[in-house]
Amino acid sequence: MLVPGFAVRLQGMKSASHITIDESLWPLIVVRMSGTPSDRQFEDYLAVRQSQLDRQEKHVIIYDAVRLHVLTNEQRQRQIDWFKARTPLMRQYKLGSALVITSPLVRLTLSVIQHFVQGGMPYYAARSVQDAAAWSSARFAEAGLLDAAQRVREHFGLNPQRSMG
Repeated sequence: MLVPGFAVRLQGMKSASHITIDESLWPLIVVRMSGTPSDRQFEDYLAVRQSQLDRQEKHVIIYDAVRLHVLTNEQRQRQIDWFKARTPLMRQYKLGSALVITSPLVRLTLSVIQHFVQGGMPYYAARSVQDAAAWSSARFAEAGLLDAAQRVREHFGLNPQRSMG
């Protein structure tokens, strides 16, 4: 099981393909995906995601998929099935997901997955990780997790500058 402040890199045979899961700002989780993950990497990711849900704590996820090529058909279906089976847990503990995607193909693929699995859970298509962090911070603030919101704003440099004078 991961502990807060821990990041794990699930790397496959090809070094260009990996999934990094960063919990250093828990309850914010930042998942970065590159290339096309192997089935093993993808299953390992789902196992880590399960351990996060098992904590039974409110959280937000940023998916940085800028370098993601595409998931395989089997991985897309596996993700849909996995999310559907855990919808009650996610509705209770996941405050939302921000997706950072620049590829039109990946955006379309993930939009389809989100359509099937979100079931009313908030998600946001962000232009950058900083944009996703701002949205995530607002989700924490709305949920009354003000310390988490502040940590995210500070980490990503989102605090407004105070005027001098």
